[in-house]
Amino acid sequence: MQNNKFKTGSAFRLGNFILAAALIPLLLTGCVEKELINDPTTGAIMPTKNLEALIDGQYTATTSYYDGRGYAQQLNIFIKNGLITKVNFQEIDRSKTDRLAVDGPDKTWPNLVVTNLSSLYLRLYNELISSQNPDEIDAISGATQTSERYVKLAKKIFAQAKKGDQEPIKIDTLDTYTIITPPDHDGYQGVLEATFNGSTLTALNYDEIITEDGKSKRKSTDSPENADFNALFDTITQTAVNNQSLESAFPANDAIHEKAKYEECLRLLREARSPF
Repeated sequence: MQNNKFKTGSAFRLGNFILAAALIPLLLTGCVEKELINDPTTGAIMPTKNLEALIDGQYTATTSYYDGRGYAQQLNIFIKNGLITKVNFQEIDRSKTDRLAVDGPDKTWPNLVVTNLSSLYLRLYNELISSQNPDEIDAISGATQTSERYVKLAKKIFAQAKKGDQEPIKIDTLDTYTIITPPDHDGYQGVLEATFNGSTLTALNYDEIITEDGKSKRKSTDSPENADFNALFDTITQTAVNNQSLESAFPANDAIHEKAKYEECLRLLREARSPF
C-alpha cells in the first residue's frame, strides 16, 4: 500500500515536471496552447473575475514615434475563445531591427530582478497570459519604460478587443531626447534636450558645453557673454516650443558658430523623433 502511494506520488511529481518543462519554450514566445495554460492544478485558464468579454482575433498596437533610446514598441495579442492565447512584443529601431538582435550593454542588468531583456519579455508575457488583465501587470524596477509601454499598449488593445476592432492602433507617449553634436575647434558641443507629450513639444533646452571641464556658455561668468547666450538660447528654444517647429528660428547674421551647432542638433532631433 505504501509502495503504491509512493509510486503514485512519484508519477504525479514527474507529470508536473514534464508539464513545467514543456511550458518554458512556449512562454518564451509568449504563446500558450490550450493544454499548456495558467492553472497547473486543473490545466485550465482561470481568467480574472468580472473581466469583460474579449472578441476573438489578432490585435496590434504600436507607439507613434521612436523613443529617446531609438526604439518604437509594438505589441500583438491573439485572442481565442475570449482569452489571450499568444503575446508578442517587439522593440524596433529605425533600421527595423528587433532590439533582441542588437548587440549592446542595454540588454543585460545584473543588479535587477530580471537580468536580461529576454527575461523581462518573458515576465511580461507570463503576467499578461496568467492574469488575462493588463491592470495586473507590475512595472519592473530598472526597466520601467519598457514595462510601462507594454502595459499601455496592452490596455489599448483590450479596449479594441472588447469591441472586436482589429484595426492597428498607435498610442501617444511621453518622450525625452538628448542630442549632442561633435565638439567644435574650441571644444564646445551643442547639447539639446527635448521633451514631447505625444506629438506636442512641451520643453526644449539648449546649451553649449565643453565636456572635459563642464564649462557652459549659459553659465559662463565672462560678462557680457553669459547674458547674451542665455537670452539667445532662451529665445530660440522658446520660439520652437511656441511654434511647435523643429526648424531653425535663429536670428539672421547672429552667432554664426552657435547657429550651425543648433541647426545640427535640430536636424538630429528630427531624425530621432521620426514617426514609427
